[in-house]
Amino acid sequence: MFQTITLDIVDGIKVVVPDSLDLLTPFVLREQRDWFEDEIRFLRGLLKPGQKAIDIGANYGLYTLSIARVVGRSGRVWAFEPASATAGMLRQSVAANGFDHVTVEQCAMSEKEGSAQLTMHDHSECNALVRGALMSQPTEFVSLVTLDSYARAHDWSGIDFIKIDAEGEEVNILRGGEEFLTRNSPLVQYEIRAGRDLNLDLVRGCADLGYESYRLVPGMNVLIPFRADSEVDRYLLNVFACKPERAARMASEGRLISEPSMPDALDAISHGSPGSATDDADAGWPVTLTALPYGQMLAAQWQQRVADTDAGAMAQALASYLNSRNDSLPVAERFDALNRSYHRFRSLVDASPTQARLSSLARIAQDYGARAVAIDALSRLFNSIAQRGRVDLDEPFLAPAARFDSLDPKGALGDWMLVAAAEQLERLQEYSTFYRGRSAQQRLEMICRSEFASPDMHRRLGLVRQRFGLAEATSAD
Repeated sequence: MFQTITLDIVDGIKVVVPDSLDLLTPFVLREQRDWFEDEIRFLRGLLKPGQKAIDIGANYGLYTLSIARVVGRSGRVWAFEPASATAGMLRQSVAANGFDHVTVEQCAMSEKEGSAQLTMHDHSECNALVRGALMSQPTEFVSLVTLDSYARAHDWSGIDFIKIDAEGEEVNILRGGEEFLTRNSPLVQYEIRAGRDLNLDLVRGCADLGYESYRLVPGMNVLIPFRADSEVDRYLLNVFACKPERAARMASEGRLISEPSMPDALDAISHGSPGSATDDADAGWPVTLTALPYGQMLAAQWQQRVADTDAGAMAQALASYLNSRNDSLPVAERFDALNRSYHRFRSLVDASPTQARLSSLARIAQDYGARAVAIDALSRLFNSIAQRGRVDLDEPFLAPAARFDSLDPKGALGDWMLVAAAEQLERLQEYSTFYRGRSAQQRLEMICRSEFASPDMHRRLGLVRQRFGLAEATSAD
């Protein structure tokens, strides 16, 4: 049994977890000072004081505690965590934060009431219900409740949000909550991944109850319809679902786009009337980029490059991205601009994968929610620089990460771009450096030798060294 430690994360939240870098959650919280899912940050901006929420499969309570902080004492949160040790630590976290508006229930939700075995993994995120089978690994018996029965017993009404993350039990939880979900209209977040596969039964189960599914666009913190028949990013873990009336309300708040323009309609959209926001961005993007430290260094080269035949497509793609960052525009127009920019840059990279284009695509794909595309672009960019031993950035581009917009290359543009690509690969290639194990040391050592390395990278390197008892690598390594 591990000793526990209390870690401080975003918003001053205190979390009690096992004191071990060999476990995922303690490592991630030390590494990122937060949980790694974009959806938790979306919810912090979406939920309001006084609202009510349910966390099914709470684990150590990262969502529970973040939600409790937002809804405040006038709100309520119910957290369901079946594992006794994990639920015990969650109760300690609730007490440490003074969240007396949080109720922790040590039980699992399913289709029927009763009991079941819960497999006990070192990584509590993997604990799962099993029935009728002898297990070689440790288990503990847990009580089962249904969403409907618990709602009736506690007179639930006005629930604003439900998170369901129950390691394969999600469909059964929906079946056990049909009455509640039919009568109420919460926003639901559910885990869409079952290993490497999409759990489309969940999408259909939600649809049967009148809930349409949406995915998060992380660069804009807005939801768009989730379509399983279109390209789905392999890193996508969670999807949201809600009824039309809830979707309409969120759309009016700028949090959801019910009918975004499709890629085959983008060209028609991009040729707006004279004086449109797109035209303004077309005219203004050189000023925006050349005002940045790296843009000031490259402005003369870019001026020569924009005379080339493909400069029009590049200018439109850059203009569209900058338009997507314009908070004064309606959110639907901003997403259309991001959509245009993403698909145009994919075409530009397909035609000619220059370092500048790969850098821009990586930045835009991250905002769009196409993490796998961003990783591919970053890998190609990093390898190109490493193999050539130089950078070729004579056409306008976006830095691979926003942090590098204001970071002066100081005449070392090659090192600046190499570190930018390597840092973003470290952040995106896995959900956490934890998953890369000892192999993370080499790239982190390379990054941290540069003056452009972020404190985040130094922290990750320190954790890897501490976890595996590693000495500092030498230049020969």
